[in-house]
Amino acid sequence: MIFEDDYVCISFEDNGIGIKEEYIKKIFDMFFRATDKGEGSGLGLYIVKQTIEKLGGSIEVKSEYGEGTLMTIHLPNLLK
Repeated sequence: MIFEDDYVCISFEDNGIGIKEEYIKKIFDMFFRATDKGEGSGLGLYIVKQTIEKLGGSIEVKSEYGEGTLMTIHLPNLLK
């Protein structure tokens, strides 16, 4: 977690399979699922993004397919 003057930045990184480039812009769409394998409704990341934006923040995704993903959340710093 990084505190900046106006924002707090929280980053999450993994070394999983990553996200294919053509899916990056779609992962926050309601009901989007990159695969039919496994269970899930495709609502998780949609709800995360909607919540962050309602709080005045943003979320950024960087991913290399086959190497992992980095997600960074920026939220207004209310502690200044």
